[in-house]
Amino acid sequence: MKKIDCLGKVCPIPVIETKKLIKENPDETYFEILVDNEVATQNLAKMAKELKIESSCEKIKDGVYRVSLKKNPEEFCEIMEDAQAMNTSSYVVAISDDRMGNGDEDFSKSLLEGFIYALTEQDVLPEKVIFYNRGVFLTSDNEKTIEDLKNLADKGVEILSCGLCLGNYKLKEKLAVGEITNMYKIVEILRSHHVVSPC
Repeated sequence: MKKIDCLGKVCPIPVIETKKLIKENPDETYFEILVDNEVATQNLAKMAKELKIESSCEKIKDGVYRVSLKKNPEEFCEIMEDAQAMNTSSYVVAISDDRMGNGDEDFSKSLLEGFIYALTEQDVLPEKVIFYNRGVFLTSDNEKTIEDLKNLADKGVEILSCGLCLGNYKLKEKLAVGEITNMYKIVEILRSHHVVSPC
């Protein structure tokens, strides 16, 4: 049995770390994950259902849950092969803000940070990630996202920030990852690719 402690880790980290653990141990059948909130248990159960893995959850004490997973290694390999065959289409990600949605500002910023981290863990990475308007704060003024974006760049993903936007927010000298581009190039990329846009 493989165990992982995700206490104190917020969405989507428990799902990402569990998926990674399962993939790195293809011959293992049983997995146990500790989490500290019901949302994490629900997300793990959904992930297990998608992967055709049996799951159960037990509340050990207040704020501590044990999620148990049992997989059939042969069936799991087939599912992963099918998923990889389906997930081959290329895409770009366009980010126009430093927050995701219109709720509480700090929460909205952490949601977008979680999105960018989750992007680094995808089986199929984007070709490019484009930042414009307040999105350029993520390539120049946010240590968490800069680290994740450097990780993406190291894997071959092109990170592009709008030069006009960097200039408007006086961030051109602070750009920490990727290259500067212009609006003509941004339009060209967006019109010719499948685009994922979280904000």
